[in-house]
Amino acid sequence: MDTIPRQDDEVPNYQEALNVEDILKDIKFLIDEHGGSKDRLKAYLENVEEQVQSFKQNAVTEADKQQIKLLVEKHPYFKNPCNYHIRLITIMKYLKRKGINIAIEDIDLVVDSIIESIDGVVKVEYGRYYRIRA
Repeated sequence: MDTIPRQDDEVPNYQEALNVEDILKDIKFLIDEHGGSKDRLKAYLENVEEQVQSFKQNAVTEADKQQIKLLVEKHPYFKNPCNYHIRLITIMKYLKRKGINIAIEDIDLVVDSIIESIDGVVKVEYGRYYRIRA
C-alpha cells in the first residue's frame, strides 16, 4: 500500500497486507485531492472493509486445523465411541478447555468440517455426529 490512490474513477484494489497507517494516508489523500468526495471515499472504505473480512476468514481457515483435528480425535467420545451421538457444542467446550480460541468468527463451521473429515464419523444432523465403531 505504498502507492497512492489513482486519480481516475477506478478505486484501487490493494492486495498487500493491510496497514492502518497507509490506509489513513490514503484517506487523507482522497479527502485533500478530491475535495472530500463522499462517493470515492465510501468506495475506498468498502474495498478496505472487504479486504479485512477476507483476511478474517483466511485467519479462520488457517487456524491450525491439524491441531484442532488432533484435539477432536483425542476427545473421549472419539477414542471410545458409544451408541449415542455427540454434539458440536460439547466438542466446542472441549476445545475451549484445551486452549483453542472459539471466539473466532465462524469457528463452528471450521470445526464442523473437521469433524466430518474424520474417518467413521457420520453427521446425524447439524451439530450432531455419530462415530461408527471400527
